[in-house]
Amino acid sequence: MSTYFTSDLHFSHKGICKARGMTIEENNDLIINNWNKTVKKQDLVFILGDVTMDDPSVINEILPKLKGGKIIIGGNHDTKRCCEEFKKLNIPILGCLEYKEFMLTHIPIIARESVYYTANIHGHLHMFDTHSINECGTYYYNVNCEFHNYTPVSLDTIREYYKTK
Repeated sequence: MSTYFTSDLHFSHKGICKARGMTIEENNDLIINNWNKTVKKQDLVFILGDVTMDDPSVINEILPKLKGGKIIIGGNHDTKRCCEEFKKLNIPILGCLEYKEFMLTHIPIIARESVYYTANIHGHLHMFDTHSINECGTYYYNVNCEFHNYTPVSLDTIREYYKTK
């Protein structure tokens, strides 16, 4: 079993898809195809927020197509209606989580807290907000799908990255 991380999928979010230079269908298909080429049935994926933009129908339509187990760390666009749909699919949704040597959040945590971990794995910051996976500093690793070819990032990849830091 492998562990992966991703965030800010924004399935069917018209504004984000436009900013990404894609139609809704292109965005959704690219993420689904890249996910399923990478993730196996027995793997676990932490989705660090913003699955959609308050469109619960997308949750029921798309998430079952994605391989692997899923745990969601809620993002600023994961509304109460969305969370209710995650629960119906038996997908846990949390506010944050200590996982191995990392802190998992949607929005980056404050710097003085991140030093207690190898890194704060987070999302929220888009390519049009920032240009680096650790724009916030060394102790941060941004898994927004835009930075990773719309593909989940493995725990091994992140650990390898921090071996050089």
